[in-house]
Amino acid sequence: MAKPTRSTGHTREPADTPVTFNRTERVLGFMIGGIFIAAFLCIAAMIVMWLTVPSAQGSMPWPVVMAIPLVGLPIGMVLVFVLLGLTWTKRARENRSAR
Repeated sequence: MAKPTRSTGHTREPADTPVTFNRTERVLGFMIGGIFIAAFLCIAAMIVMWLTVPSAQGSMPWPVVMAIPLVGLPIGMVLVFVLLGLTWTKRARENRSAR
């Protein structure tokens, strides 16, 4: 089995520096998670509603619950692409400066 690499200076510290996330990446990550969780909970609530009381579709709050995944999932996907773009540009900048 291969031994983990260590830095030449200090034997107690790993050779690779840990990946740090800035505040923007963390906020975007939590926003994405919250939007997707809310959308999937609304989808689950719609399934339960359709199985138990199918005639309740037109009464409140079901139109709002049905609209949340229609709006939330596309917004979540756009935020995923924004987060990927931020991460890729940050890593490219770090790789350019490390040379």
